[in-house]
Amino acid sequence: MVNILCVCGNGMGTSTILKINIQKICVENKVDAGVESCSFSEAMTYLPSIDIVITSPEWAEMLPPSRATVATVKNLIDTAAVSKALLDIVREKFPDEINV
Repeated sequence: MVNILCVCGNGMGTSTILKINIQKICVENKVDAGVESCSFSEAMTYLPSIDIVITSPEWAEMLPPSRATVATVKNLIDTAAVSKALLDIVREKFPDEINV
């Protein structure tokens, strides 16, 4: 299972919508994933156990170094852009998590 974290400023609106969209993307593409959403300040507690962080370029710049791969999307509500960013990373770094 790949662990995905959706991060936005306050952790209430955008990251929650992003989490729902990513869950749908994972189901549609048969990706075995756990998805969480949170505010930027809460992200620090999640980072040690996360494989992929999806956030905006602004928040990505402020994340501390970690083992997680960071995917940035300018418009986090753009499902096509989010899907491409996520699936590119999963195919490259976590291909065993795709259940074909």
